[in-house]
Amino acid sequence: MSKLIILFTTTLLLQYSNAQDFKTTTDYVVANRMDTKQQEYATALFDVVVADAPSQKVATLSILDLDFFEDITISSLANPELNQMKEILKVDVNYNSCCIHSETYYFMVTATNDFIALPYIENTYCATTASEVRYVFPTQTLGKTGLILKTKVQFTENNTVKDTQILQRFAWNDDHFNANDAIAYTGTDNN
Repeated sequence: MSKLIILFTTTLLLQYSNAQDFKTTTDYVVANRMDTKQQEYATALFDVVVADAPSQKVATLSILDLDFFEDITISSLANPELNQMKEILKVDVNYNSCCIHSETYYFMVTATNDFIALPYIENTYCATTASEVRYVFPTQTLGKTGLILKTKVQFTENNTVKDTQILQRFAWNDDHFNANDAIAYTGTDNN
């Protein structure tokens, strides 16, 4: 059962990575550090930094459950076609228990190497998981000019995209977001 969950999760994550055109990157790395208040409440903190300039920190994130922590992956989407943004950085923090739990953090990288965080997304992948939440950027399939879409993607039993539902739209206006919580589109992608 555990191997089936891992196989299913790997398939979803690979499909997710390919569909979004995010590529694994070595331009950013994880720098570990440990902060402890009390032994039983230990939290591992880590910094995501620019590989060539370790003093340039993207973010500090935490690992709350060290017993189930699996890995951290960093990938990027070049040229997302958002005004003044050169790339989108995606950091996945994965946990493995009876199911795979993933916390995904997205950061927009400006032309001047500043980092703007989007709200993070959580997904849980079990043997019966048939959907996931993700962001879609303008250069991606179903992307809209000037918008970042928070979507829920439904999968078929063969792990192909069955349906996409827009949960939230964020309009990027040079230096701030204009959020629209209304569901704008529900459609089917048969690709």
